[in-house]
Amino acid sequence: MPYDKVLRTNQGEMLELGLADRYEKGSLLWWNADYTHYQVLNVIPDYDYYLFVEYDACILGSIAEFANAAILSGAETVFHPRDDLDGWWWTRFHKNLYSSEEFRGALNCVLMHSNRALRYLWQRRREMSRRTDIDFWPLSETFVPTELHRGGFATAPLSRFGDLSRYHWFPPILEDDLDTLGVQEPAFVHPVRDKAGYIASLLANTNAVKDYFLPGSPMRQALARFPGEVTRGRLYRAALARGRTALRERLGAP
Repeated sequence: MPYDKVLRTNQGEMLELGLADRYEKGSLLWWNADYTHYQVLNVIPDYDYYLFVEYDACILGSIAEFANAAILSGAETVFHPRDDLDGWWWTRFHKNLYSSEEFRGALNCVLMHSNRALRYLWQRRREMSRRTDIDFWPLSETFVPTELHRGGFATAPLSRFGDLSRYHWFPPILEDDLDTLGVQEPAFVHPVRDKAGYIASLLANTNAVKDYFLPGSPMRQALARFPGEVTRGRLYRAALARGRTALRERLGAP
């Protein structure tokens, strides 16, 4: 890319920053989404604040107005804290690392840090990377809010700065529908996918296997917008994969 302000990275560069080659599911940069933030800090070290927006998240409204409001709030980090920790799937796996009193969770698809907060998180990740007694490597969505809480940093919820009614991990939102969501700006939206990604997300993450086969199910109604795009064989394969995942989860596997 012929743009000097477009950063490029890979997993090897993450490890060179002193970060552990550890993850419990998916891949290194999926599990440790915060890793790339430290690479940005390393390359561009002198910003006062850093705003991160994941590839499938969208800010409707003025990004500059959001950033200014976040800075004026006095918060050193802005994120969307989880309020369902007792029922959240990942809570149980972190009990040996974080006590229930200090444990936090967040959906970090839109995330803003002060320079100080980001440096602190990088320091904590590197310190943890040198340890050999951590049996379950913390997910980014638990590490970031919990460590900032332990460090005494002032944080603010993303809801203070806009509508979050369409800001979840699932179901996906088709990018063609962004103009017809009916949300009031400013708003934060996630996950936003193109047609291929939208269909893939529905097939991979719909919980009830029966929804793959019932014509009136929410998933089948959503797929009806794209006649001929999903074959019966692909539905069967997706249902089988989801069933296997559900079985592993019932057995307590991450």
